[in-house]
Amino acid sequence: MNPKPFSKRMLEQIQVQGLFHCKAFIIFGICIVFFVNCFSSEKTNKSKEPEIQIHFLSKDFEETKSIPSSLLDRKDLLFLLAELSKKEDPSMRFISTNRTEEIMEVNGIRNSWDAGWVVYVNGERMDGMQLKRGVKVGPNDQIRIRFETVERVFGRPIN
Repeated sequence: MNPKPFSKRMLEQIQVQGLFHCKAFIIFGICIVFFVNCFSSEKTNKSKEPEIQIHFLSKDFEETKSIPSSLLDRKDLLFLLAELSKKEDPSMRFISTNRTEEIMEVNGIRNSWDAGWVVYVNGERMDGMQLKRGVKVGPNDQIRIRFETVERVFGRPIN
């Protein structure tokens, strides 16, 4: 017994169906890749924890350090700076007395008689006595530490 050969019409139908299935499979694959990318990027955006950012600015460098924190948790700025100093990221030196705290050096840039490191929180200049008493900061605060011109009397900056 000889099997019946396929007619030309049947072969065309098989080719059209095969082409349709191939296109459907490709479109389905593209949709899956699209949805996986959407959900994975949405998940990474949601899981990002709030951070306290500290910006160091001088004419020689600009650097931003981020410290993980919760939105409700406020931390002592001096403690955060000491932690960064301990990690040497950036390298910092402080001078500490009973009454005041002052940043003396950051990444090799030292205070001089006419310039020094000045701390600003939300645009307000913080002096050494405020730092010593404690300045609480959180992720919503803007913290800048800039090397700028200062006036000094007997080594202490004047406000």
